[in-house]
Amino acid sequence: MFIYTATVYFDSHIISTRSSDDLDDLFIWMLIEGDTNFGDSSGQIINNTNHEVVKKFRKNSFLN
Repeated sequence: MFIYTATVYFDSHIISTRSSDDLDDLFIWMLIEGDTNFGDSSGQIINNTNHEVVKKFRKNSFLN
């Protein structure tokens, strides 16, 4: 079982989920996944042992 699970959302919909023991690798993956979509994306990484959110991001993209 992996230590961390990252989830990326587009608005309120889950885009992708990935698990790993490498927190930094998951955070980079999460930012890249969130950057591939126009609009509001966000993500979070949770510790699978205690279910605590250890990192998160939010991106708002507005087109004029």
